[in-house]
Amino acid sequence: MGKPLKVVVVGSSRNEALRVAADLEQCGFDPSFSLVATRPQLGNAVREGCDVVMAWRDTSSLPAEQVLETVRGVGPGHPVLIYARSYREEEIVELMRAGAADCLRKGDLPRLRASLEREIERGPRRRTGGLPNEAEATDRYRALIEEIPALTYVAWADETGSRAYVSPQLLAMTGFTPAEWLSEPDMWVRRLHPRDRERVLGQFRQACASTGRFASEYRILDRDGRELWWRDEGRALPGPDGATRFVRGFVLDVTEQKLAEQSLRRLRFYDQLTGLPNRDLFLKRLGRSLADSTHTGQPLALLILALHGFKETANTLGHHNADLIVRELAGRLGEVLGAADRVARLKGDEFGMLLPDADAGLAAQVATSTLAALEKPFMVQGLPIEVTASVGLAIAPEHGSEAEIVLRRADAALQAALKLGGGASVTYSEQYEPHDPSGLALLGELRQALDANQLVLHYQPKVDLKTRTVIGTEALLRWHHPKRGLVPPGQFITLAEKGTALMTPLTRWVLARAVSEAKGFARNGHALPVAVNVSARNLHDDQLVDQVTEALQANDVPADRLQLEVTESAVMVDTYRAGQVLDKLARSGVRIAIDDFGKGYSSLGLLRHLPITELKIDGSFVRGMVGEGGEGDTAIVRSTSELAHNLGLSVLAEGVEDQWTLDVLSTFGCDQAQGYFIARPMSADNLTGWLDKAPWTMAES
Repeated sequence: MGKPLKVVVVGSSRNEALRVAADLEQCGFDPSFSLVATRPQLGNAVREGCDVVMAWRDTSSLPAEQVLETVRGVGPGHPVLIYARSYREEEIVELMRAGAADCLRKGDLPRLRASLEREIERGPRRRTGGLPNEAEATDRYRALIEEIPALTYVAWADETGSRAYVSPQLLAMTGFTPAEWLSEPDMWVRRLHPRDRERVLGQFRQACASTGRFASEYRILDRDGRELWWRDEGRALPGPDGATRFVRGFVLDVTEQKLAEQSLRRLRFYDQLTGLPNRDLFLKRLGRSLADSTHTGQPLALLILALHGFKETANTLGHHNADLIVRELAGRLGEVLGAADRVARLKGDEFGMLLPDADAGLAAQVATSTLAALEKPFMVQGLPIEVTASVGLAIAPEHGSEAEIVLRRADAALQAALKLGGGASVTYSEQYEPHDPSGLALLGELRQALDANQLVLHYQPKVDLKTRTVIGTEALLRWHHPKRGLVPPGQFITLAEKGTALMTPLTRWVLARAVSEAKGFARNGHALPVAVNVSARNLHDDQLVDQVTEALQANDVPADRLQLEVTESAVMVDTYRAGQVLDKLARSGVRIAIDDFGKGYSSLGLLRHLPITELKIDGSFVRGMVGEGGEGDTAIVRSTSELAHNLGLSVLAEGVEDQWTLDVLSTFGCDQAQGYFIARPMSADNLTGWLDKAPWTMAES
C-alpha cells in the first residue's frame, strides 16, 4: 500500500483523472481524488482540503493560468502541479512565475515523485500557517530555477553586465561552469558575437538607464567557438536610491529555431542550384541600392544576362548537364563582379547583376567583361560546350528610380540585345519599350497635335572651333501639349517610331518646317545649314527621299543647306537598306552625319562604306571628360576624333558645357562643337535674335 495522497484533478473527463492516478501509483502513492471541471468546483474542492492540485496543460477544461489564479484566490499553501505531454521553454517560465509548484512532462515519474514528496513534506507547515524559513525559501527557489530548462542569471547594472549569479544550466549550454563564467567580469561581453556586441550592449545599458525591461536575441560563442543563438529576457531591479542595481533574467537557447528560420529563408530567397539570391531577394536589394543611390546622388547600373538557345542545349545535353553549366556560369559572373552577392539568378538561364556607383560607361565595360567570361567553353563530361549570351542594361536614375521599373527596362534592353544575336549588349532606350495604355493615349493625341499646330521646332547652333564661327544649327522637335505641358521628345518620338502610319507624316512636317525656317534664316542674312534627325523607321521608309526632295523644292532651298543626322543603331538595324537610302540622299546633295557616335554597335571601318561627311561624338563622352575619373572619356573623344579624320570625316562634339571642354576639344582637333555653353535650343525667332548678337562670328553666306 502506498502513501495516502488527496488529489484534486482539474479535467473534463474521468479518463484524465485515471491517467494521473496511474502515474501516482507507480510513484508509490495511494491516491484518492476528486475531479473538477469549473472554477467554482475547483475553489470548493481546495477549501475542503487536499495535498496537491494537478491540472492538464493540454486537455484541461480550465486553462492552467485560470487554475493557478483560482487556487491563489482560496489562499496560500496549496501546491499546483501542471501536467503536460510537452512544453515550450517560455511556457515553463511563465507558469512558474504565475505560481505553479512544478511543470511536469507526462512519463517523467522521477520528477513527479520528487515534486510530490517535497510538497508533502512542507504540508504541515502550510496547514498551520507556518512559513518556510529563509534558508528553506532560498533552497526552494534555487531548486526551482535550476530544474527548469532555461539559464537564469543576475547581472550587475554595469557597463559590461558582469554576472553576479548564473544557474548550472550554463554548463550544458556553453561548456563553461558557472565558476568559470563568474571568475571573469567581462566574460559575457567577450563571448558575444562581434557583429551583435554593440547592439546588445546598447540595449542592456538602455534597460539599466530606464529601469525597464531588457529583451534581445543575439549570437554567443560557446567554449569551442560555435555560434549559439540566445533569447535573453531580463528586468532591471532598482536599489534604494531608485537607480538600477541588478538585472535579473533568463536565457533560452533558440539555436535550432534560428537555424530552421535561416533554412526557410534560404528556401525563400536563394536559388537552390547556384546558391545565388533569387528574384525576390534581388528586388529587395535593388530597392535598397536605389534608395542609397538617391541619397548619395551616384548612379546605379542593372545588367540582365540571358543565354542563347539554352533550352535546346538542355534538351540535347540533359537537364543535369545543363544545371552544371548554369552553376559554373554563376561562378564566372561572381568573379567578374568581384562579389557574388551582386549577382542573382532571376529565372532559368537569366541572371541579374547590380553595379552601385556605376554610370553607363562603366556598366558597358562590365557587360563586355561579362560576355568575355563566357568565351571560354564550358566542359561537360569532357566535352567543350560553347555558350553565348546577351546583356541588357538600365541606369538609375536615368531609366527609373523604382526597382520594378528599372528591372523591367533592363529586361526590355535585354530583349533588344537578344534580337541582335550572341555577344550583344544594349543599354535601355525608350525605343525598346513596348506599348502601354498611357503611351497609346499619348500616341493618339500626337496625331491631333500635327493638325492643331502644337508642334514646334527649336534650334541649337553649331560652331567651328578653328574659325570661331557659327556654321549651322540643329532642328529639335518640341510638343507643347495643352494639358501635359512640354512633353519630352524622347517620349512621343519613341512612340511614333513604332509605326510608319504616324512617323511618315511627322517626318514630312519636320522636314517641311525645318527647310522653310532655314529659308527664313537666309532672308535675315544667316544662310545656315539646318540638321534634322532621322530615325531607323525613316531609313526604311521608301518615302523619305521623296519627302526630302519635296521640302527642298517647295522652299527653293539648295540641298547642301540640309543635313540629315542618323544614329549608329538606326543604321545597324539593316545596314544594306540604310546604305541604299543614304546613297540616294547624298547624290542629291544632302549631307549625312552620324549622331550620338559611341552609343551604338558600329565601327569606324563600317562608316567608310556609307556616304557620311560628319561624325558627332555623343555628349555623354564629352561631359564625362570633366572631373575626377574623366581620363577614359577623354581618351575616347581624342581617339575618335583622330580616327574620324583619318577617314576623311569632320568631327562635331556634342554636350559642351564649359570653356575648359571647348579648349580641350580644340587641342584634339575637333572641327565643330555644340552644347549649352555655346547656346541652348531656342525658337526660330529667338535664334535670329541670337545670331545678330552672338559672341561668335557668322559664316559667310
